Amino acid sequence: MQYMAELIFEFIRAIELLLVYPVAEILSNESVFVATNLLIAIVFLYYKKRKQNRRVNWKTLKGAFLSTRIWWSQSSRIDYVSLIVNSFCLASAALLIDRYLSGGAINDSLFVSAWLESLVGPSEISVSPQTSVIMTTVIAFVVFDFFNYWYHRNLHQYPYLWRIHSRHHSATNLTPFTNFRAHPLEAIFRLPVTYFASMLVAGLCSYSLGQDASEMLILGTNLFAFSVLLLGGTLVHSHIFLRFPRWLSYLIVSPAMHQVHHSCMPAHRNKNYGSNLAIWDWMFGTLYLPDSAEPVLFGLSQHNRMQQSTHAFFFGNNMNKQEER
Repeated sequence: MQYMAELIFEFIRAIELLLVYPVAEILSNESVFVATNLLIAIVFLYYKKRKQNRRVNWKTLKGAFLSTRIWWSQSSRIDYVSLIVNSFCLASAALLIDRYLSGGAINDSLFVSAWLESLVGPSEISVSPQTSVIMTTVIAFVVFDFFNYWYHRNLHQYPYLWRIHSRHHSATNLTPFTNFRAHPLEAIFRLPVTYFASMLVAGLCSYSLGQDASEMLILGTNLFAFSVLLLGGTLVHSHIFLRFPRWLSYLIVSPAMHQVHHSCMPAHRNKNYGSNLAIWDWMFGTLYLPDSAEPVLFGLSQHNRMQQSTHAFFFGNNMNKQEER
């Protein structure tokens, strides 16, 4: 009887999550950064126009941020459909992670901790609780970003994975909603990445810092990931070509760097896979720092006006080679 009650509860919870997830995606923690990123974009536009000795007024701002040519283009309308479709898929994945993978990763982390102890002996690190939290926050941020780099890079390197990921790159103009333009299978493929990253972080921190190690979160987001998002996380999928100072671009991925990643121009191919940290691109030879006036062309190099249809969204076009980006 209790088991049946649990099943009914889980079913109701699943329906509730599926219904509210599309709205939750739009109003997610990342939406908190929209206002900050918009302010950064306005300051950037003002500075750019002033250097060109041009005035900045309401007409300028409206043309830059509210153009229907961008927000109601064929590509953008596909983004909106993608948000609705993928929200249901992501809701299902979230249930799977919450019910099965999260607990499993924590349990398996005990094996990682025990394996490290058998390999190198008990940890001799002794730090204060405050230092432990800071170290855990850094480790979690770096490990997850490293896993995300290689996950993203593999999506481009292997033809079958590229056929799926190319849905995201088929966008011919970028808006924050392009973040949701992805094949539903990507959410499934990300599950083992999330699992192993969680297991490694929990196991490493449990071994070296103790069982009570925890990371610093702001609105449920890692402190360092939160800081990067404040710098322009919403603008990476936008037409605002915002570059960081060159020294900072070796450390953090700027909006311009990710827009280069979306460019189908030959010089930009297979560059800038990083999510937050640019050091992985620098270390593994995929870093590209764009010039201030460098042109970019979004979309796929062939079939740039690919079939923007439900069939193409789910099943892909006839591209078989990763080089055809």
